[in-house]
Amino acid sequence: MTERVELGDAAEVPEGGLKAFKTGDTMVVVARVGDRYCAVHYKCPHMGGNLGRGRFEAGAVVCPVHGSRFDMCTGAVLDWAPKLGGVRLPRVMRGLLTIGRAPAPAKTHAVEVEGGKLYLAG
Repeated sequence: MTERVELGDAAEVPEGGLKAFKTGDTMVVVARVGDRYCAVHYKCPHMGGNLGRGRFEAGAVVCPVHGSRFDMCTGAVLDWAPKLGGVRLPRVMRGLLTIGRAPAPAKTHAVEVEGGKLYLAG
């Protein structure tokens, strides 16, 4: 059996929103997607933006730095670097922004729920 680490109460995750949890040296961002909880590593794989400061929309977390969207449950890239500083980038600028850095998925973490508590599965 793998080790589980308690994150906190499931009720702390707002409906339609995100909640960051820190446990030891791990920080994750959790959202309720349908009837389950999904978590991604807090750090955006592109520019290191704090995904916990992003927003949650349609099952995805949106990076507050450059607007990349990641599926909360799979980490898949849904949209890569459409903005910088809140300004929509033209396609050529998006290409320049990603030179040397292919779109990378967000790292996901398994979350279990038991007795109203969230656990990070190890």
